[in-house]
Amino acid sequence: MKIAASTNSGGLDDTVTPMFGRAPSFTIVEVENNEIVAIETIKNQAAVRGGGAGIAASQTLVDKGVEVLLTGNVGPNAMGVLNSANIKIYKADGLSVEEAINKYLRGELKEISMPSQPMKGKKKGGRWFQ
Repeated sequence: MKIAASTNSGGLDDTVTPMFGRAPSFTIVEVENNEIVAIETIKNQAAVRGGGAGIAASQTLVDKGVEVLLTGNVGPNAMGVLNSANIKIYKADGLSVEEAINKYLRGELKEISMPSQPMKGKKKGGRWFQ
């Protein structure tokens, strides 16, 4: 199973970001028998797009064969793409990637079933402000 997390720089020690489409990177972890067997970090090329970042980021994860997404917020357009590809989405922002994966595997994360409002505003010190 492939699990993706929206991250800043990537890796198991990085923190899951609150935003999905404009996350700087994705950490994709392959899990077999509840054990991490592979880790890949990819730059989110969609993060700098003027529009449609969520859709483009979603398609990247679809192309990578991801089955589960760990993030904070997902907009309506991205959610449509992810739902169409049967990618399950779970709220894990603020957790380390490793902690988020372990919580997912134990069934301790809340599934995101409704889209959030797009995050508009300015990023200061790693946080988004309206």
